[in-house]
Amino acid sequence: MKIDRTGFKYGRGKNERTAAFNLYMPLSVIKDIKRRAEKLNWKYGHYVAYVYENVAHPDPAKITAIDELKKINHDQARLGNLLNAGLADMAVRANHGEMEKLLHAIRDTQTELKAKVMAL
Repeated sequence: MKIDRTGFKYGRGKNERTAAFNLYMPLSVIKDIKRRAEKLNWKYGHYVAYVYENVAHPDPAKITAIDELKKINHDQARLGNLLNAGLADMAVRANHGEMEKLLHAIRDTQTELKAKVMAL
């Protein structure tokens, strides 16, 4: 394990070998990495290794759960729009009380789903 001037430990062992790793990314990202590394007085590779080892990586299961909740929320929105259209139609207004209860239930469900998505 190596230690730089700032006390940051890098590498995975004292005999670890290194190799070149070429990445293609937008020039703005490369410029930002270089700027941040220079601000810390680190080598670019050192900065990228630090970010890799210390920043949380996306959890695929969590991303899938969020996508599923978003789909449900979109379905709820479509149902709400259809219900609003039905409420505007004079022929359907005969069951206005039932439709109004359904509309409130849909809106409550949407609010709950939004809160759960934001919590993830």
